[in-house]
Amino acid sequence: MSKYQTVYEDIKEKIITGVFPANQELLSENELMHHYHFSKDTIRKALSLLERDGYIRKQQGRNSVVLEPQLTKPQSLSALKTVGELNHPHTHDVKTELTSLYIVQGEALLMEAFQVDDSVDFYRVGRSRTINGECVEYEISYFDRRIVPYLNRDIVEGSIYRYLEQELDLTISHSQREISFRYANEEEGKSLDLGDYDMVVVVTSTSYLDDGRPFQYGSISYRPDKITFTSTAKR
Repeated sequence: MSKYQTVYEDIKEKIITGVFPANQELLSENELMHHYHFSKDTIRKALSLLERDGYIRKQQGRNSVVLEPQLTKPQSLSALKTVGELNHPHTHDVKTELTSLYIVQGEALLMEAFQVDDSVDFYRVGRSRTINGECVEYEISYFDRRIVPYLNRDIVEGSIYRYLEQELDLTISHSQREISFRYANEEEGKSLDLGDYDMVVVVTSTSYLDDGRPFQYGSISYRPDKITFTSTAKR
């Protein structure tokens, strides 16, 4: 991990846990330099990432201000986080409900995504997520049962990733994502509180372990006004 990423992660954790309270000024750049023993350029890179990800707001001629933790703040496309991790301060009422859990086999889409034949089967997991009383996310995920041999309601409604990492001792590496906008299908229309919207934002992804094996394929559908993504482009 680079120096500025180390500073970023440490300050972020302090904001999330309340060591640096919301709506108060962060330490000055000079104070952060002395605290971390890094250069001003390193500190400024870390602060830029913190502002990009919605943890602080820079002020001209003054110290940065720590922002109130928000579950619906812009999510970085480069971060692979669970909802529980995004809601670590528990500032929102988040409920995950299992809508379906069964085994499928021989589906062409999955055989192509995982590069397997029809002898491999998968868990199909349907979950809806309610945030502060509104159902604004609907997820369909498929897990390779050679890697994830067992799932139940408690695991699915808790944290699948925590189960994979802590119970199965798997190391999750990265995810390849595609974002699209389309009309809501019947399943999404019944599950989501879409209000006046008839479209959804869909993030389709394939997730991999550190040894390169794909273990999950699926999509999360969002109500359009409840999700924002951020990304950093370099030339």
